[in-house]
Amino acid sequence: MGESLTVGATRSASRTVSDADIAACARLTGDFGAHHIAGMAGKKVAQGLLTLSGTPLLADDGVHVTGMDLRFLAPVFVGDEITTSVTVDALDGPAIAFTVVVATAAAEVLRGTGTAIAPA
Repeated sequence: MGESLTVGATRSASRTVSDADIAACARLTGDFGAHHIAGMAGKKVAQGLLTLSGTPLLADDGVHVTGMDLRFLAPVFVGDEITTSVTVDALDGPAIAFTVVVATAAAEVLRGTGTAIAPA
């Protein structure tokens, strides 16, 4: 993981959702919902798992997510830049409790909490 974690530490990463991302996610997950493939109001909508993918800290080598409770608050469209932030809420040995937030410039699109185990 490269650095030791502390309660309150936050890691963030940004990326722009592309047409290719949505197509790849559909192939990998089988989520070919019409709003993902044909679009909604002329815009393709990212799958929920795509919105959460590549989450900092949770995607680190050796980190194993053990549970998540997520709320999808708004759609993410092709071309949207999303910023994902994970904040460490509690540590108990290798166990981590965290909050995850994904937002566009306009709104929060996902918020949730979870638990994970990190390597020593």
